[in-house]
Amino acid sequence: MPVLNNRFLACFLLLLLPVGCGVYHKHGHGKIVGSKLDSDLQTPVTLPANAPSISQRFNPRTGPSNADHRGFDILVPTGTPVLAAADGVVSQVRLSLLYGRQVMLDHDRGAAGFRLQTRYFHLTEQRVSAGESVRRGQLLGYSGMTGLAGMFPHLHFEVHRLSDTEPAAAAGFQDPQLFWVDGVGRVSCFDSSRAFPPTPAMLTYPVPCQGLKWRAP
Repeated sequence: MPVLNNRFLACFLLLLLPVGCGVYHKHGHGKIVGSKLDSDLQTPVTLPANAPSISQRFNPRTGPSNADHRGFDILVPTGTPVLAAADGVVSQVRLSLLYGRQVMLDHDRGAAGFRLQTRYFHLTEQRVSAGESVRRGQLLGYSGMTGLAGMFPHLHFEVHRLSDTEPAAAAGFQDPQLFWVDGVGRVSCFDSSRAFPPTPAMLTYPVPCQGLKWRAP
């Protein structure tokens, strides 16, 4: 019976591959794709036309008909560069069964007065090591669909509030839409030719936007 179950799971995942590719090509850039997890209480989002689309937004609610979603999903094909959303230090590089290959960055205090941590899930490859200092826009790895929750190619991105008393522990999930450089809900694309203030810690999109330089000159 375990062999049969494993074969069924493998076939199911193979069937999802073309579905994921179809979702990406249909909603490639500049769209907030509708999701059953979305609620009327979510932060309105302005997404640039050249920014890869978002398929699921932050939804902390739980209940019989509402599964929580503690970050947002960006529709990008496997192998898309994943960029540091702000200057920081790599606190963890890990692999988990559910979320696959992950990178976690600790940042300085944001405008809200507390320190931030950003998390990047389902990577196909990690290019940084724990303890390494990184700059905004630096390559962290490449997107993929690793982990049981990576049912189609995408980047799952989370923002956490860090505890001052426990630097390695997150004190709470935060809506990523509250921390963009250009303001609440205004997704800010990274551009290596633009000067971004190092403090307070505000975020830029963790994947490249079309037509903008993301590699440092």
